[in-house]
Amino acid sequence: MRNRFTNLGWLVTILIGVTPIALWLFTQTTDWSTAKLVAENLGKLAGLAGLALFAWSVILSARLKIFDKLFLGLDNTYRAHHIISIVALILLLCHPMLLTLRYLLSSPIVAYEFLKPSFESPFRVLGQLTLYAFIALMLATLYLKIQHKTLILLMRMLGSLVFLGAIHAIFVGGSDINSLLLLQVYIIGLIAVAALVYVYRSIFHGNFSKRYPYVLENITRKGDVIELHLKPQKDSFTYLPGQFAFIKFALPGVLGESHPFTISNAADPKMLRFSVKQLGDYTNALNDIKVGTEVAVDGPYGTFSNQVVINQRQIWIAGGIGITPFLAMASDIQDKSQKIDLYYSLQKKGDDVYLDELQKNAKKYTNIRVIPFYTDQSGYLTADVIQQHSGQFEPSTAFLICGPPSMMKALRSQLVDFGVPKKSIHTEEFSLS
Repeated sequence: MRNRFTNLGWLVTILIGVTPIALWLFTQTTDWSTAKLVAENLGKLAGLAGLALFAWSVILSARLKIFDKLFLGLDNTYRAHHIISIVALILLLCHPMLLTLRYLLSSPIVAYEFLKPSFESPFRVLGQLTLYAFIALMLATLYLKIQHKTLILLMRMLGSLVFLGAIHAIFVGGSDINSLLLLQVYIIGLIAVAALVYVYRSIFHGNFSKRYPYVLENITRKGDVIELHLKPQKDSFTYLPGQFAFIKFALPGVLGESHPFTISNAADPKMLRFSVKQLGDYTNALNDIKVGTEVAVDGPYGTFSNQVVINQRQIWIAGGIGITPFLAMASDIQDKSQKIDLYYSLQKKGDDVYLDELQKNAKKYTNIRVIPFYTDQSGYLTADVIQQHSGQFEPSTAFLICGPPSMMKALRSQLVDFGVPKKSIHTEEFSLS
């Protein structure tokens, strides 16, 4: 069963972060007798845990199928990667702050001397510069609206910082890593794995992973949505409705980068359909693509599917192009006992380019009801509106939501306020464009 936080991946994450702390605490005698020593010890522990989690976040960027299984979906893996990166940043910030507090408890002058850059301690300066670069890159990737190609470059730069941080941790004066063999082996081993992943992703661009050769058979346009129809050149792959894949065109520039899109048709060995809304530099570049272009497809990924979430009562909520996983699911409902309400939320009439297709499926599968909702007429779709149309939310009801991040966040919060368990709310969250 799909679950956002209760999965083996988070257990592995906790173990990776806690292990260096345990090795440090249980392989030496530690003095906690004064406030200065407490601040110093906590600062070292924060640095060790932060470095370990930072390395783990780099490893998770490898997009290996094992992570799809660990976190029950690559979308969950990406969310975990995001959360782990933020936790690592907080811990790495706590590292110098707590060490500075240790010296501040002696005197402000001693604290200033500790913070002042000095090339007599080059590994300390390296740590400072690495931290500043880490903060800048994290803020840029988290909060700035940047082009897809620039985002990829920033992520690669961010990954390279883990090695500079490791050099600082191992060689800076006062480090305990060199004097503790097990801790040294653990940190160096983790960094080595992160290095392999970094080289794999940044230099070889993940080219060792299995990709299926397809060709662009047809392009259709529905409003501001471009449909890509891909035909397999050799073997196709099987997938569940609602899953996604990475596509990479045999072209230079931005289209030569792998990009995730949801497969918007039901399992079909003869054709893949991707429905893409033009939202950024990558999707805008699709205007110039030609029929016959070769495409490498890496997939399938994800667990956002009614064949994974098997509750009898389900409410699906799509915002705009977030309809894509539901298009596949609505066209292949294998469990006829599922009772499904699909809310198709749009800005206005005319944006509902897939309403006819959904209504045809609703006639084919009588257990699904399609409810179009237009915000220019009725305001934003809310949990209260959904309850008015679908009745009281039963404890066993599953909610599947895909749409703009602000919409998903608002609905998730409202549903929780209505008493819906968080584990019953499933979202598909990708914002690359």
